[in-house]
Amino acid sequence: METLYDPVRSHIGDFRPQITLCPELWEKFNLEGIDVDYSKWDHVKMIESGNLSEEINRIPSDYGGIYVYAIVPPVIPTCGVYLMYIGKATKTQSENLRARVRAYKKQFGKKYNRSKLHTLFTQWGEYVYVYYLPMDSSAEDIKELEDRLIAAYGKPPCNKEVLIKSVKDAVDAVL
Repeated sequence: METLYDPVRSHIGDFRPQITLCPELWEKFNLEGIDVDYSKWDHVKMIESGNLSEEINRIPSDYGGIYVYAIVPPVIPTCGVYLMYIGKATKTQSENLRARVRAYKKQFGKKYNRSKLHTLFTQWGEYVYVYYLPMDSSAEDIKELEDRLIAAYGKPPCNKEVLIKSVKDAVDAVL
């Protein structure tokens, strides 16, 4: 007899991300020395029916900044966000926050080159949201904030590495 859980059984083992929950890292996170208005975070749905959501157009194209991909389950409203990836975009003639997020569309299809992001978008696409922080700051400040955020989360599952050596060493020691 088929039960409610039979359809998901085949997908449970497909992707089990390692998530680091470390209050000590959260408490060490700070914005000292970074020029940013941290109250400007916003979010939009990433994927709708297998394509980029129209909401992506709300992301500013006249700023650089930080973007975060997160899985947001609809089961309990406002309870449970799984942060999966943290990235950055600088503001140049060819790059901006919206363009950088849009560039990940290639990870949906067969010509992907980042397997963890491909799995994120193909397995949980309808539940992936982009949280973004527009920054009118230097490329150095944007990069520094990205490094600090990745470290505060102990390396999100789809990021390649932690660049802050002391945090990288601690994370590598337990993995």
